[in-house]
Amino acid sequence: MKKIMCVFVSSLIFMLCACNDKLINMGKSDNGKYVSILWDDRIYTPFCVVSKGDCGKKIGCIDGDKDDIVSLYKDLSSEEWIANYLTMDGGAMLYKEINVTDIPYGLEREYET
Repeated sequence: MKKIMCVFVSSLIFMLCACNDKLINMGKSDNGKYVSILWDDRIYTPFCVVSKGDCGKKIGCIDGDKDDIVSLYKDLSSEEWIANYLTMDGGAMLYKEINVTDIPYGLEREYET
């Protein structure tokens, strides 16, 4: 019985850990004109405001702040596009990786970087 209970508890702990979405800790950089998001060796700059409803899975947070959420945007690659939730109006800021030149149809730059 003790062995069965140990296996059960171990399985339960594993399942709880597997269900816990761990957010990637991302950084930010402020150059005086705008704030960039830093993730690994990529730099993302503000592009335009988008609907939070178009944001997908939460993938990260900025500087360990669990309220400063970064998510996927639609079906776009996270290596090129990410969204950061805005707290004031319920929308999100779409960020473009600085080397991206192909802009998806329907998106228009609102911020000069």
